[in-house]
Amino acid sequence: MLKSLIRQSALLVAGALSAMGALAAGYPNQPVRIVVPFPAGGSTDLVTRALAVELGAALKQTVVIDNKAGAGSLIGSELVAKAAPDGYTVLMAGLSNVFLPYVYKNLKFHPVDDFVGVGLVADLPNVAAVNASSPYKTLQELVKAGAAKPGSIQFGSAGVGTPSQLVCEMISHQSKAGLVHVPYKGNAPAVADLLGGHIPMMCNNLGGTLPYMADGKIRILAQTGKTRSAAAPNVPTFGELGIPGLETGLWMGLVVPKGTPADVITTLNQALVTAMNSPQLKEQLAKLGATPLSPTPAAYTARVHLDSKTWAPVLKAINFKQD
Repeated sequence: MLKSLIRQSALLVAGALSAMGALAAGYPNQPVRIVVPFPAGGSTDLVTRALAVELGAALKQTVVIDNKAGAGSLIGSELVAKAAPDGYTVLMAGLSNVFLPYVYKNLKFHPVDDFVGVGLVADLPNVAAVNASSPYKTLQELVKAGAAKPGSIQFGSAGVGTPSQLVCEMISHQSKAGLVHVPYKGNAPAVADLLGGHIPMMCNNLGGTLPYMADGKIRILAQTGKTRSAAAPNVPTFGELGIPGLETGLWMGLVVPKGTPADVITTLNQALVTAMNSPQLKEQLAKLGATPLSPTPAAYTARVHLDSKTWAPVLKAINFKQD
């Protein structure tokens, strides 16, 4: 009896492994969905759509974009974490996944640990910006005024727990400027209030700010990154201005649910590498002000670990109360 049970168990395991192998061997035999946890038209969405064209060509399969926005990327991230680990539901993850465990209590999944990285895609600088008529001509002037009177300078962001909030929080934390957060439902209304003079400052991605700088309506004071973006060569980095901890911007990377077969991840990664080498994609990323990153699982893991360590002190200092 015992031998029979052992034999049946062995057959079941062998069958499962065989099925996984067959899945990987035929992958992908249906459209692949990339979930973007932010609204259509935003920087993450635009980068993903540009990538999808080349990724689909490399996979020889249709790649569909599915925007599942809300709660600082929580809704889309949770959807993918709970999806079947078969490689057909992929998430365009990013810096916000590092933030989510600090922002929301009682999460039903882990925004980092429940995923496996396929590879990094791109880094889009975040910037600190003011209205062109602002009295603050430099970041140093702004933080000096804030430090002299904590709570006197407000900043807008795309919402609680978003990278745009956390960049400004890092500025405030490192400079002791005492900046006060005013959350909006997305970057667009925050930009509108900055243009209208209703808030003195905001943090936003470079791609969403450049057009207003070009029109002379917004002044960009500083940008994230180790070096200046080619799209904004005259804007200093935060590091140049003595604000550490902002060497990375709004990075993005593809991840799949934990438990996805290794062969499927390898196939996705190979397609991602091919896509990232495409001259067409490189051109599209440059137009968005984005810098291509290393499309490897190891690079994704290293970036998550680095940012978790870098941002932990600031995230713990903020009194998030989201359920």
